[in-house]
Formats: sequence, structure tokens, C-alpha cells
Amino acid sequence: MVGVCIFVGFAALLGLAAFWSLESNTPLIFPICASLFLAVITPMTVIAVRHQVRLSRIKLIDVFAKTFGLSTKPPLPLHGGAAPDLNDPKTVVSFEFVKGKYYVDLDLKSEDPRLEDLPRFPMMLHADWMLLLCALPFMGLSAFGVFVLFAPAADILNSGGSVSAWLWPSMLALGGLPSAAVADAAAAAAQHVNVLTVAAVAFAGAYFYCLRLLLRAVASFDLSPVTFLRAFAHMVMATTLAVVIYRVFPSAEGVTATAKEYYQALSGVTVVPATTVTDSGGGVKSFWLILSFALGFVPEAAIQYVLQKAGFRFKARYDEVETHAGTIPVTILDGVDSPTAFRLEESNVFEVQNLATLNPIMLHVESPFGIYQTIDWVAQAQLCTVVGPERFFALKMLNIRTIFDLERAVLSDESTSEVQIAVGAILTSPCDRDRACLAAFGLPPGPTQPHGRSRQWSISWS
Repeated sequence: MVGVCIFVGFAALLGLAAFWSLESNTPLIFPICASLFLAVITPMTVIAVRHQVRLSRIKLIDVFAKTFGLSTKPPLPLHGGAAPDLNDPKTVVSFEFVKGKYYVDLDLKSEDPRLEDLPRFPMMLHADWMLLLCALPFMGLSAFGVFVLFAPAADILNSGGSVSAWLWPSMLALGGLPSAAVADAAAAAAQHVNVLTVAAVAFAGAYFYCLRLLLRAVASFDLSPVTFLRAFAHMVMATTLAVVIYRVFPSAEGVTATAKEYYQALSGVTVVPATTVTDSGGGVKSFWLILSFALGFVPEAAIQYVLQKAGFRFKARYDEVETHAGTIPVTILDGVDSPTAFRLEESNVFEVQNLATLNPIMLHVESPFGIYQTIDWVAQAQLCTVVGPERFFALKMLNIRTIFDLERAVLSDESTSEVQIAVGAILTSPCDRDRACLAAFGLPPGPTQPHGRSRQWSISWS
């Protein structure tokens, strides 16, 4: 706790130094406090929440192990020694992966740690301080960006303001302009303010994206030093790209024209030119306030746009297959509705394939869902991933709803030839997606009725 207090005190001293260096301007109190809160308190809170998530889930792991008679020891010896015996009935590989995720970076001296040995408060582990150290670039850039975003406009617009006195126009803002425009103080100041506005709004979008990234990483216990460095790089790249695109199309006419071309190409509807985006006083166009935030939130779109307009051509993307390779939502499974799907996103489950490859014990520990429920969802997802959504629904007509049901229906000793024929008819008959894919690549189509014989036979058999 002493180290945390020293760190917070040092951040407060930096805020006071910034306030005094800016001539103790009262309107700057809120921007300085906002920058310190969002840049310093928020990352430290995220690290503290990560520690609490670790403690609660290690307790769940201990309860799960005692309930099912599994080993509660760490997955590997903390200080050398022999690895756990995988032939021991108390050792389950899937459960060992779960324990390894939460024990791997603990600074414990005991070979058989107990819950009492875990630190109850954050910032008492080496891993927490490494997170805070790697978060310093993110915190510094966040403090600067939030301060500029909330700073009084008068201090930035007026050349004699306390902020504009040290925030000079850069090559990124004025580079490439005619010499006469750079020499004109009024024109240069106007261009500088426009660039700062675009950069500040793009930073806001990038910051919200990073907050979502950090919260998801905490929920799935995937927060690492690389996560903070990635967030820092994201904000730098998104803000710079937004400024570059603005410098290329300051009037937004080129961007809006390209958007209209894309819409016309996708919908086949001819777009009638409407009134152009206008803004009085030569300021930032209204369209740019939305576009810059979007570019900050989704910088990949900005990268593709810049490369396309610059005429660069890299390895071609095979877009034709995307139409026939759509993602399957998890709401297709029994017991998964929209609120449940939203909770599953916290565990990085966005489609059926993600759930099919997930460790059900890990999902049980990291979510409020029961172990039997998670096992059932994973088994359903594996069946849907293997056979596809159309055949998945057809198999459910035979009461085959999980991958285990399919194994029992085909390979078990109790299976009959009638059941195997019915299942084989469903698995071998092409579905609508198969025929569409074959037609797109010029291959001979399959039967005209999707699952026609198999469905009819299955109903009569059942």
C-alpha cells in the first residue's frame, strides 16, 4: 500500500505542477483532474479488479476441486520438482489448464499453497507492478489526450492562451502547406485548431475502444503487460491516421464521395448528389466529428482506406468466400439467449466456433454458469461446428443435439442400422449453403431439395 500511495502522490504532484506551469488558470482544474482520473486511477482500478477476479476464481477452483475430488495443488511445482502424475485419477488435464492460468504468475514460496497464502490486497505481487510499469505509456498519452479534449477552447483558440503557449503547430498539422499559408499566423492557427479537433475526437474514440479492450481482458483474466502496450499503440496509430486522412480530405468531399461509391456498389442504387457537408467559418466539417471518432474506434478501416487511396497494392484478399463462410451466432444453441450471449462475450465467445474450442471448466470458473450447463453448450457447439447449422437442426429431429449424442447414435453398441442410415442421410445430403458455394465456384450443384430425403425418412422413422 505504501507503493500505491507514493505512486498516487507522485501523479498528484504532476497535476499540481501542470496547474502552476499554466499560470494557475482556474478553468484548467477540471481538465487536469479528468486527465489524472482517467489516465491514472482507471488503469490502477483495472489492475486492482484483476487481483480480485483472481482471488474469487481461485476460490471457485478450490470449491470445484473439493466437490469432484480433484487435486488442489498447482499444475506444476513452483520451485522445480516432478510434474503432476497425469495417470492419477485426481489429475484432469482440462482442470490443470484452468489452475495454470491463475497460478502461473503468483509469487508464492510454498509448494502447496493455500488460499490463506494468497495476498488479499492488490499491488502485492510482482505481476501487478509489471502491469503498472507497462501501463505508463498508456497513462501518459491518456493524460495528455484527455487534457486537450477537455481544455477550455479559449485557451487553445487564442494565441496568447495558457495552453496554446506551449502547444505549437507541428509538421503533422502544417507540413506540406504553402509557405504563404504557414507564414500567415491566422491561417496557421486555424489549421492547427482544426487538426487538434480531429485528433482529440479520434483520441476519444480510441480511448473508449481501449477501455472496452481492458474490461474484456479483465473479465477473461487475459490482462497482461502487452495489453497496455497494445492500447497505447492503438491510440497513437488511430489518432495519427485520423489526422493524415483529414489532411488529405479537409473538406470531407473525397471521403463522402467514396462512401457513396461503396454504397452504390453494394446496393446497386444510384446515389443522387445531395447537399455537400458545410461548416461556416472554415472550421472542421460536421462530418469529420463523426468520422474521426469512428476512425479512432476502428483504426483498421482507416489503414485500409489510406492504403487504397495511396494506390498501394498488397496481397489480394480472397473476398469471394466470405459470403459462404458466415459466422454462426451462439443463440442457435439451446439455453443461450441474447443476454446470455452478451455475457459469453466476456469470455471471448462471439460465435459457435469459439465456444466449441473452449474449455468448459474454464468457462464455468470465469462465468456465472454451472459446469453441466457449460459442458452441454460446448458439446452442442462442437456438433454445430462439425455438421453446420442446417444439419444441426436436422439432427435435433432425431434427438441428437450434442457431439456425444452423435457418437452414441453412430458408434455405440446399442446403435441400429436404421439410426445410422438416418444420420448418414442427413450428414451426406447438401444444404442450401453447400449448393450456393458450389454454384459460386462453377461446380455441379447437388440435389434440388435440401435434406429432402433425409428429413422425410427421419420423420417417418421417428
